[in-house]
Amino acid sequence: MATNLKKIFKGKESKKEEMTEAKDLKKGKISEKQYVKGEKGEGEKASSKTLMAEAKRLKSGKESPAMYAKKGK
Repeated sequence: MATNLKKIFKGKESKKEEMTEAKDLKKGKISEKQYVKGEKGEGEKASSKTLMAEAKRLKSGKESPAMYAKKGK
């Protein structure tokens, strides 16, 4: 996957940006590891283990992109 993470993870923390991150993860455009790296690059303070669990929930469909975006981080 040659996705440029800077195009996805801009650090704005807006509902639209969060929705894009979640949808790209669910569609397989980015991997769980790339998701964690992108969130850490935005300054996310949660542990890598917590972010990986969140990524797996999104990828598996246990949490929808809309639910993720609504959390507001």
